[in-house]
Amino acid sequence: MKKTICVLILVMATVFTAGNILAASGKCKIVKVEGTRMEIDCGERTQSFQEGNKIKIKTEKQKAAEGC
Repeated sequence: MKKTICVLILVMATVFTAGNILAASGKCKIVKVEGTRMEIDCGERTQSFQEGNKIKIKTEKQKAAEGC
């Protein structure tokens, strides 16, 4: 009985915290840069982004040019 309750509590904790772990993502293009501000265009996928939220920006990796 105790094992079942422990498993149930762990499953519930995982389900409730999974929403915080999954972050919004999207592919965006830089439209304009002015000093420390940058304007990006993410197309239609902006519903999961809120004004004032922090975002993490990763650049696309460049493939190495082969040859000499």
